[in-house]
Amino acid sequence: MMAVRTVFNLFCDCWQLYRKYITKALNEDDLDRFIQESGNLFRKYGKDPLAKDLLLAVTNEIERMEKEK
Repeated sequence: MMAVRTVFNLFCDCWQLYRKYITKALNEDDLDRFIQESGNLFRKYGKDPLAKDLLLAVTNEIERMEKEK
C-alpha cells in the first residue's frame, strides 16, 4: 500500500499528464509520447494497481476527447 504522500504525488502526476494532452489535437508523435510518459509513471509508482487505474482513466478520457474532435 502506498503512503498518502505518494498517492498525492501520483494524483498530481496524472493531473499533469492529463492537462498536457487534453487540449492538444494529437498527432502520432504526441500519442507515442503520451504512451511513453504513461508507462514511465506506471513504473515510477511501482506498477501499483492504483497507478494503473488512474493512468487508464486518463488514457480513456484522452481517447474519448480525441474521438469527439
